Amino acid sequence: EDYDSIGAAVGIAHMAKMTGVSAHIVISKESNAVMRLEKQIADVPELQDLFISADTAEILCNDQTLLFIVDTHRSDMTVAPKLLEKTTRRVVIDHHRRSTDFIRQPLLTYMETSSSSTSELVTELLQYYSDTVELQKIEATALYAGIVVDTKNFAVQTGVRTFDAAAYLRRSGADTQIVRELFCTDLETIKMKSRLLSQTQILEDGVAIAVCPKDVKNAPIVAAQLADMLINIDDVNTGFSFYELPDNIIGISARSDGDVNVQLVMEALGGGGSRSSAAVQLHDVSVAQAVQMARKAIDEARAQVAERLAELDALESLFRSEERR
Repeated sequence: EDYDSIGAAVGIAHMAKMTGVSAHIVISKESNAVMRLEKQIADVPELQDLFISADTAEILCNDQTLLFIVDTHRSDMTVAPKLLEKTTRRVVIDHHRRSTDFIRQPLLTYMETSSSSTSELVTELLQYYSDTVELQKIEATALYAGIVVDTKNFAVQTGVRTFDAAAYLRRSGADTQIVRELFCTDLETIKMKSRLLSQTQILEDGVAIAVCPKDVKNAPIVAAQLADMLINIDDVNTGFSFYELPDNIIGISARSDGDVNVQLVMEALGGGGSRSSAAVQLHDVSVAQAVQMARKAIDEARAQVAERLAELDALESLFRSEERR
């Protein structure tokens, strides 16, 4: 999970409760990325039973269950893939580009790749859902945090609708101080990231590569933050940070300033994301092999873009010729 998926899920759960039905959010225990937010939500008496595990969800699931999948449309990226098999009514809400392994036969699909985040989409749904929507402070804050993290603090992939959604959440009580605290980092982690940055390899085509040591605590989080920092370096347009996980897994966090579509790069390796932010986890490969795979994927992505641009230029020339005739 990340802040966008949690924020979107909190918004959906609020609408469900307004309808008078019970709602739960299924979370994993594999990531500490959103632990601070989950704890703050669970501290609210009305929301303390909101989060449940995948095992509990499978027990509660019945033929009347409506399952929402937010911030992804791929079954292998959900917290509880078995729930997809146990439910016949499924709704997908996502802002990522559609991939081939889409969840089968959803009851409803709402996808907008132009949107900054799934939290933005859900915030818009909340505004149209009812005139009497009253979000609790922590609910509005969770949705706001989802937008903040996916837009890199409103720096990328933002539009008028993004700021409209953020303004609505601020009016609903979203606390920017809580959001700031969610993203705070301890001094030792800052020192470690500075050390890793000093060891970053910058290639001649504007690609930066950083590798996290094997013993890094919360490696996926550190790698994601490190990738964000890479694209702030002069003459760097794409950043890859690599990290190791147990069971011989290598993770990659990819970021771009827009020059390269890292979503295409990560999809080529079996992952996904958005144009400027994407990730993947590779099995049974070394870090060196993962670096080579990423380099090959980015070269292929650039070649595809160049080919499409050439096709567009050819079409434009054809249209001009027809106009002259």
